[in-house]
Amino acid sequence: MLYENDFITLTLDGESVIMETIKSGFPLKSFDRVTRELPRLRITSFPELRSALSAEGAVTEIGQYAPEIEITLSADKMKAEAVILLTEEELAERKQSLPAYVDRLLDESRIIHGRCPIDWDAVKPRQTILAAKGTEPVKGRDAQLTYIEAPERRPVIREDGSANYYEMNFVKHIKKGDWLGEKLPAQEGSSGWDVTGGQIQAKRGLDAKLVYDRKSVEEIEEGGRTVLRAIHGGVLDYHNQIVGVGRQLMIDGDVGPETGSVTFDGTVIISGTVLAGYSVNATGDISVGAKEGVTNAKEIRSEQADIYIQGGVFGGGSTVLEASGTIFIKHANDCCLFAHTVQAGLYILGSHVAADYVHVDRHKGKIIGGKTESVYLIECAYAGNHHERSTELIACGIDKEALHIEIQQLAQTIKDLQKQITTLESHADPLEPMKDTLPPPQREAYDKIQQMIRTNTDEVFALDGIIQKKLHTIKTAVRPKIEITKEANAGVTIQVVAKSTVLTSPTRGVFELTDGVLNI
Repeated sequence: MLYENDFITLTLDGESVIMETIKSGFPLKSFDRVTRELPRLRITSFPELRSALSAEGAVTEIGQYAPEIEITLSADKMKAEAVILLTEEELAERKQSLPAYVDRLLDESRIIHGRCPIDWDAVKPRQTILAAKGTEPVKGRDAQLTYIEAPERRPVIREDGSANYYEMNFVKHIKKGDWLGEKLPAQEGSSGWDVTGGQIQAKRGLDAKLVYDRKSVEEIEEGGRTVLRAIHGGVLDYHNQIVGVGRQLMIDGDVGPETGSVTFDGTVIISGTVLAGYSVNATGDISVGAKEGVTNAKEIRSEQADIYIQGGVFGGGSTVLEASGTIFIKHANDCCLFAHTVQAGLYILGSHVAADYVHVDRHKGKIIGGKTESVYLIECAYAGNHHERSTELIACGIDKEALHIEIQQLAQTIKDLQKQITTLESHADPLEPMKDTLPPPQREAYDKIQQMIRTNTDEVFALDGIIQKKLHTIKTAVRPKIEITKEANAGVTIQVVAKSTVLTSPTRGVFELTDGVLNI
């Protein structure tokens, strides 16, 4: 006999629990009290129990009588739990013997790894407690890449907050064999174990690839790591995030009659100046060290990098400076500056400037006369002068709609090229196995088709690169604005996108569009 009252009796037959209904009317919800007194009782069908409670004289199997403690194993075998089905009185009586009993149950279930201590003083009836926990595998460390640091090309900020554009660590010289980076290889992980002692293999760390210019940098295995070292001397070159060593041309003196105009694939470092009428064109950085700057040079152009003029430029209305990166300059007089970013220390006077960003020292820098155009930002301390010299400041922003149209057109061109490639491959593939035995006219036609495939494929990659750049421009675009920290004088034109005004009295501030209106 397990339980009895005026309505029912519960008896045990093997592992089955049999209920005899003496009198109908025992509420089903009162059965909660019965199960609390008998935590090992598991009802198999509540509909049958409900029906039996109303059938006087009925004898019905209503459930199973579970073991005092059950061990359950998770599907992944990483966790074993003990389900405690003892009453509070039974727990108190058997507290001393339960640890050994649970250990025996775990042994019978072949749970041998990660057994957990159990605080039997805190265990309650019907509680499920953690009996064993597996050890998770530990993924191996990913490959670690480290590269040489490039010099930070930005002006030194003085104590008063102004910028020193005259001394910059512009070029980092590299000697043959210098360390340029390294990779620590990915490591194997640590195996895990499930609670039955089964081994769980760990994942190896992810590999990573060193990115470098293979013409100027080589990989060398040294002490279990892969090291990048310079094949030849030169200057550090981080072009498109690829570390390399650029060729350098050192000119000890001026670019002038003794050297002629200079064109060089690499970095050009000039200790003197560029004399009137002469040019410097380079793929890499161009540094002009003369403190007196440059006067009436024809042009200074960097195709892929930056230009640093330690002094200023007196252009006489003809000098052109152009860089794909940044132009760092002390001052600019009557010249043209074209770059991604223009950084000027003292002033820009009577010049034409076109860049994404134009920074003239915000504490004392001046833009007087000429036209300064930016895509996103123009900042300076003073604009124009008290004589009301005409000065144009324009922040035009980008036309996202136009860029989207260009992207769609480029995407269509790529689609057309890919279609051409597919057609060409359909002609070339059948000839591939016999290409070496083709008669000369057919072999010539085959080679021509292959060349067209390569040309079209290269064009697809190039166009895709252009699309990615335009998408990046759209994604990273910021609102255009003009910031004048001290004073913008009368006669200064402020234009943001298509809205413009000519100042009639001195003012200062950040000028941008608010709800389509220029805030002046």
